[in-house]
Amino acid sequence: MPDMKHDSLALETYVKRSYNYLNRMVDVSGQPYFNVFWDEPSQAAHDWPDFGDVMSRQLQAVIMARHMTGVTAPIEAIWMSRLMSYIDPASGLLYRPKTNYSEHVADMGDQALTLYTLVTAYLDNHDTVLRQTITTMVNSLLQQVKSGEGGGQGFLSGFIIKSLMACARALDYSPAVELAGLLVQKVFDTEPLFSPDNTFRHGGHMHGNLRTLVGAADYALYTRDPVLYSRVDALYRYVRSTSTRFGFLPEAIGRSGDIVSCETCALMDYIGLATTLANHGHPEYWDDVERLVRNQLIESQVSDGAWLQGDSAREDTAQFTWRDIGDRMIGGYAGWSSPTHILAARETLGAHWGGPELKNKTRAFQNCCGGSGTHAFFIAWKNAARYRDGQLDVNMHFDKLLPEAEVRCFQPYAGLTTIALRAPATVRVRIPGFTSPEHMLVEANGAEIAFKVWGNAIELGQHAEGTLLKITYPLDLYEEDATIGNPGRLQYRYHVTWKGDTVVKMQPDDITSASGYSDFDKQTVPTFYGEAGPGRLYQRSQYLEDTLPLLSPLHMDDGTLDFWSFIVK
Repeated sequence: MPDMKHDSLALETYVKRSYNYLNRMVDVSGQPYFNVFWDEPSQAAHDWPDFGDVMSRQLQAVIMARHMTGVTAPIEAIWMSRLMSYIDPASGLLYRPKTNYSEHVADMGDQALTLYTLVTAYLDNHDTVLRQTITTMVNSLLQQVKSGEGGGQGFLSGFIIKSLMACARALDYSPAVELAGLLVQKVFDTEPLFSPDNTFRHGGHMHGNLRTLVGAADYALYTRDPVLYSRVDALYRYVRSTSTRFGFLPEAIGRSGDIVSCETCALMDYIGLATTLANHGHPEYWDDVERLVRNQLIESQVSDGAWLQGDSAREDTAQFTWRDIGDRMIGGYAGWSSPTHILAARETLGAHWGGPELKNKTRAFQNCCGGSGTHAFFIAWKNAARYRDGQLDVNMHFDKLLPEAEVRCFQPYAGLTTIALRAPATVRVRIPGFTSPEHMLVEANGAEIAFKVWGNAIELGQHAEGTLLKITYPLDLYEEDATIGNPGRLQYRYHVTWKGDTVVKMQPDDITSASGYSDFDKQTVPTFYGEAGPGRLYQRSQYLEDTLPLLSPLHMDDGTLDFWSFIVK
């Protein structure tokens, strides 16, 4: 047997790495920082999203992380207390405090993210005060939309639909469905975000539009609307056409400059939408989710912060911190990655964002993505394998521990997936997209067994508690070329080497340009699409080894905090 030198791919491992960032990229009171600037020295700065947007996402992330890992983040209780302190008891709405960088307003985007987080917390502890806060918020928003005073503009009109549907299912609260229906009608008919040919109207923000579609898919399933569901699927396929097979997804459609980058928030919602569709009639999309998670999502987690040189001798102010910026960002997530670097370009966004204290500084990270990466891993973890009514479905080849089974996958080191049954089960396993049934071998307790093909899965039949199933398949190397870039602007080409579903090498193909035009900054800026730049990605030579990895520690999925159990039948 080969030496076991590497760990198997457990999604819990990456979420544990997030704790460094989540616990440390905060001020002394626990308030998170939205901005991280690549400056001399590098620094993090508070901004208006800190109160409702960033804190809500990150609180939701640490609750999800606790269910994935069994580890409670010290910051969780602080964020819960602070978030509730910003909510007006009479209206249930979150109001940002008045500061030099924020106004005392109740923003629709803040409500969308806060509502989803409160529902997550309620599913976690079923607190009656939380339930009252949630229903009061929904009632206030419903009244605003009915009166024509609320609902947001553009993608913000649809951004809250997923949060409302989570509320509707978790609390069995019909006003949330009513409000979701009004907003679905708005974004699909009255003020459409999407064109009749199922593309983004006038381009669009990927995260905002995808979050709208995640909610619309849930609403279509809840109301049994096949027309809406079919349209959401068509829009998903359009989004997929803008992506690469390894999951690089442009942050925005329709940028007129040379900058194209990938945002972790968009990856989260892409995974969320694909998962909903895969659970309901489109199992072929599990391939999309697994490739994205193994590649662009994992690579979007910050592992090298050495390029962010802060100033630890400089004391924090009410808005800024310079201490250990690079170290504190380890475990965070990219906002604008390229296929080869954690940051695609030195843009400031100065013409579009912030007061004078935030101008003319390269934005390294905007920490809306800080909670989204963990959220994305949580979606994949929850849906990787499921046991229902005596049947075990292995949807994706990731390590997963359930009360009824322990699933282990040895990719990218070996073409092997094992299932140790802890309860009797009928077993179904998705066929990896890079192989075919005739190249798969299944053993039960060491003896080869026959299986049936069912769509893109193999059915292994009924097996008793204590059975060890082994599924083997070839894990060959293959290559492909990929191109990213905005239409009519610079294009960036890559030669990609795969081993099964895992990218093992990302080689820039004759990329000589080290700068490009930024339509945000209205000037040419340094870019990082080749070999040079901050935080080189896809450094994966170890994956070329053919070996058996060590088994990573797993945390059992006990079935709680499962948004999908309401809709997965």
